[in-house]
Amino acid sequence: MRWSQSLVVPLYALSVVSGVCAYDQVPMLRHPGPQHASLSARPWDERPSEDATGNLIFQALASLLQLGPNSKYKNGHSIVRASIPAGTLLYHGRPVKDLPTRDWIAFDPEHSHVFAAGPNGTLFTFMTTRPLQLLFFDGCSGNKFDGVVDTQDALFWGKVGYDPHDGYLGELARFEKMCDWAKQYGIDGIARMQIDFEMMYCNISNGALEVVSAVPLVATDGVIPPMPHKPAGESESAQPSPFSAKMVPPPKEPFPITRQPMVPPEGWRGSLPTTWTEVKHTGAWHNEGEVRIRVDPSTMVSFYDPALTSLFEGRRLNKRVDYRLTNISEEDIARVQEDVAEMVTRDPVSRSGVDWQGLARVIQDRFSDRLPFVRHLLHKDYSNASEQAVAVRRELLVSLLPYMGRDRVGTPEWYAQMADACASRYTAHLPMSQFTKQEHVLYNATKEVLHEICRVYTETWRDAFDVEEQNVKVAEQRLVKWREEFDALIEWLDWPVWMRCNPACGVDEFCTWPQGAFWESDRGLEPRCAPLGVIYI
Repeated sequence: MRWSQSLVVPLYALSVVSGVCAYDQVPMLRHPGPQHASLSARPWDERPSEDATGNLIFQALASLLQLGPNSKYKNGHSIVRASIPAGTLLYHGRPVKDLPTRDWIAFDPEHSHVFAAGPNGTLFTFMTTRPLQLLFFDGCSGNKFDGVVDTQDALFWGKVGYDPHDGYLGELARFEKMCDWAKQYGIDGIARMQIDFEMMYCNISNGALEVVSAVPLVATDGVIPPMPHKPAGESESAQPSPFSAKMVPPPKEPFPITRQPMVPPEGWRGSLPTTWTEVKHTGAWHNEGEVRIRVDPSTMVSFYDPALTSLFEGRRLNKRVDYRLTNISEEDIARVQEDVAEMVTRDPVSRSGVDWQGLARVIQDRFSDRLPFVRHLLHKDYSNASEQAVAVRRELLVSLLPYMGRDRVGTPEWYAQMADACASRYTAHLPMSQFTKQEHVLYNATKEVLHEICRVYTETWRDAFDVEEQNVKVAEQRLVKWREEFDALIEWLDWPVWMRCNPACGVDEFCTWPQGAFWESDRGLEPRCAPLGVIYI
């Protein structure tokens, strides 16, 4: 059975990363033979280059569907095939009672509440009757402005920064273009992320969504969104108010979103407090993953693919959080468009069966607490440098012990075999002959990440092996060197498992991530605990 169904576009927005080391990398070529050979032939102590992307691809793989990491790196670089299982509840809020034909669909009712504004605000609840077939765009791809839509515009319009002048940050035009593109592949829509996850669904009447309920909403102080398709007979008054014109271009300061007034139902007693910012809280439930969307990493097309060489220079000039597709060439866009067209028409069983997300999780589990602990020891105040170096040495031994042999101890060959075993243990026996094109990219990225982790560990172990025989001055010098190496490694990796509120939030708080959206009051890059029970956006 071929994978083809309609491409969905996300819910309308609320109102409309330098290490110490000089890294050198052998580029991960698109063709598996030479690429795998070149990586295997690399000296164990070779550093990745400044254009290395293995860490970026691995981080994107490990972060798929996690709200926290995708908020930090809001300009997504991945397009991946996804599905939603049958029997999944989905939601849609609108200011009228009519059932839409094409619109944004939410995964949590609180997200839909935002758009069910006014006296006729209605919350529709759907249940999927079959698996929905989608594309998922990572990053804050539902926030509709600047770099967050680069991947969508590159795929659907063939250029970055396209402005259709539709008055809604290109969102309505993007919706139409996406559905035209999706129709030829039988895709239902696309899934995206903003403060919560959403879909842009092309044909609500196609039988895949059963209406479970359609109820007037009690709390009605949301915003009125645009409507991609206006049902016959629907009044113009239900269309968005002129406040949307204020969003193009988006303001540089927090935008005071215009909300509709509360209209309590007849017979209501007591106060009617606002609940519309609860969407920020429900979105935080998915900081570590949205489980209702199922992605297939064997189809993950990445703009970090080293074959897309036109993007190298732009990344050299920017911080990681600011990476965009601005300088991508027409040839590289065409290559991505071809890759996406191939992967959406490919038989879903034509893949290796490797659990790439599981593999990324296992690798993170192995090193994600040990790396910060070594860094902690290296930054910790100490009175005896020799004792501190011995403490670090023990932690290196713990991590490298499974890869150490008993022959030729202390020789260059011993270190080389140790580093190679460490770097290749998880990948050496994978079924490469069955890989999809995208799996070759994931394979090489995983090898790149493991190579660098194991290089740092092994080089540091080589220094630490005889540190107990050295004087205090030598121990101090080595501690400084090791500190720089581990600081650079952790910054280079920047794994999602490290992206959380620390210390953990209290029972009266939730962990929220700023996304750089113009309606947000928080313009930072790190998560923080926000209070429950108050208006927060």
